[in-house]
Amino acid sequence: MNLKSLFLGSAAALAATTGAQAADPVVVIEPVQNNYVEVCDAFGAGYFYIPGTETCLDIGGYIRFEVQGSNGGNSYDTWNAFTRAQLDISSKTDSELGTVTGLISLRSEANSNGSGNKTYINEAYVGLGGFQAGRFFSYWDEGLIGEIDDLAGNTRFNSMRYVFAGDGFVAGLSLDALEPEQVELGRDSEGDYKQIAKLGISGRVGFQAGGVGAKLDAAYDTYNEEASFRLMTSLALGPGQLDLGANYSTGWNAYANTFEDNEFYDYTGPTAVSLPGVYAEWALAAGYQLDVTEKFSITPAYQWTSANVPGQDNEDFWSAGVLFDYTIVDGLSAKLNVGYTDLPDAYSDDDLWAGWFRLQRDF
Repeated sequence: MNLKSLFLGSAAALAATTGAQAADPVVVIEPVQNNYVEVCDAFGAGYFYIPGTETCLDIGGYIRFEVQGSNGGNSYDTWNAFTRAQLDISSKTDSELGTVTGLISLRSEANSNGSGNKTYINEAYVGLGGFQAGRFFSYWDEGLIGEIDDLAGNTRFNSMRYVFAGDGFVAGLSLDALEPEQVELGRDSEGDYKQIAKLGISGRVGFQAGGVGAKLDAAYDTYNEEASFRLMTSLALGPGQLDLGANYSTGWNAYANTFEDNEFYDYTGPTAVSLPGVYAEWALAAGYQLDVTEKFSITPAYQWTSANVPGQDNEDFWSAGVLFDYTIVDGLSAKLNVGYTDLPDAYSDDDLWAGWFRLQRDF
């Protein structure tokens, strides 16, 4: 076989092989379908489905920058620059027993006044229908509009709570694990708080109909065997909203508004001594939010307090202030709060001025 015959034979074989392959069926590989995020509108705005599941997730929070200052009272004049970052992750899933809920809320804070930086659990709980268990804010954390009212003591506990809500009506009952420092006035013989958890029982009944609403809160501290009660109402009035509140405590307890941080001093001795056991027996508060525009509101507020001083007559004092709230753009607001407290002369070195300026980005 010569060289020319070899080339012609190879070409014929290659052509035959190519023709046989072209006759085979063509196999098309389907592209993998992407898992796109889908909006979950069953639980309100912001939720989306976790791809491949029936669980809806919402991610939110805020970033806050605040400059605080105070003058007078029983402490040195001071100011502080404060930054907080809060991240909230909420999950919800429908089930035959109701909505399954999970919430994780984390906070990180940084101060410039030497009080340090910290990261902690703001709230974390599981829920099924109206039942909740975990660490969360109690009903007592809710206040009136404005920034003057102080109608509660401790407001965040490890708790179990059941809430019924429907047609503008709400009723709830909670068992709260009170931490030792929340209920102990003194220390044991070794100088430490007794490390035994205490039990609190709190509840609420309330309603909201149109522009009128009311909430009655009650709580009992089983360790101190004392109770606190609070009534708050809100009324749509003119170009704004009027809030009224009243608080009564039978004695010093975890839910009462107590005073221990340089607010009441005994000046009868050679050296001023901080008074323990002082609490707000009665308090009345009011605030009116005037909506000047859709973006700007002014809220003047006032509170009268009758403080129970152990072994002495009650001391009455009052606080007043105003909050300016402006929405710069959607999700970014600026607030300015200024307040004055006319403290009892017998227990305070001077009256108190305090306020803050805040920028906050919500998302």
